[in-house]
Amino acid sequence: MGQNPKNTENFPRRKFLIQSAGLMAAVGLTGLPLSAFAGKGSNKMTIREIIEILIRDISGAPFERTVDQLRSGSMDKVATGIVTTMFPTLEVVEKTAKIGANLIVAHETLYYNHQDETDWLEEDEVFQYKKALIEKHQIAIWRFHDYWHRRKPDGIAEGNLKKLGWEKFYNPESPRLLILPQPQPLREILSHIKERFEIPQLRLVGDLDQSCQSIYLAFGAIDSRMIIAAMQEYQPDLILSGETREWETVERVRDGRLMGKNTALMILGHELSEAPGMEFAAEWIQEKIPGIPVNYIASGNPFQFF
Repeated sequence: MGQNPKNTENFPRRKFLIQSAGLMAAVGLTGLPLSAFAGKGSNKMTIREIIEILIRDISGAPFERTVDQLRSGSMDKVATGIVTTMFPTLEVVEKTAKIGANLIVAHETLYYNHQDETDWLEEDEVFQYKKALIEKHQIAIWRFHDYWHRRKPDGIAEGNLKKLGWEKFYNPESPRLLILPQPQPLREILSHIKERFEIPQLRLVGDLDQSCQSIYLAFGAIDSRMIIAAMQEYQPDLILSGETREWETVERVRDGRLMGKNTALMILGHELSEAPGMEFAAEWIQEKIPGIPVNYIASGNPFQFF
């Protein structure tokens, strides 16, 4: 499962984005990466056709069981534009409609649970409002979670590594374990991550002065047993985590450090730790479907820091 950048400097469209800034401001879309206004593409493709293109190179696709389902709209609808995002929030839905797009490719759940079950939400006023808003704008929402993680390399991980400038350290033989060319003080790695992700702070269990070279990547929400097993196998200097249960991985790291173990834990938060992967997805989808405009709209970090 399940990362809040507003712009990306690696997109080939960068020059066009800068030139388009005045136009975006005129329609109230400053902060949105704009490949082109939706509806201006040359191809007429249904949502079904788009999904088939996106998953056709994923090993084992189509999956018999997956959360990657169309959660609203019709497969037979012609797409006017595509938006990628982490969470399909009310704000993302409104911005998608404003640029004339009608397909949101979201990494995470629409309705607050992994399977997007809604029977327990029928009386919830926020659920009712969100459902009505999506129907009003006739937005189709397709979840792109299992397939994006199954891609080789994992689409979320590749987007994160590009954001951090660490993609050259990726090892397909051990995709979750990153080895930096030289040991660095943990303080420097923390500063680098904060700068690249444009965040004021993050949570750390560890010593800022300790040396760090091996990093275990646990973006999103990884089961604590899997992380603890990785600690036993790799004994990494750092676990770079999205979110984790505080009474499990956090306490295992703390007790290990009290014993003299070196492994530290850095927690980014779920949204932040996967958003660059969906920012990268916009570029990846645009290359596969060049005739339909694709934009990334950040759902944003839900937390404020005081």
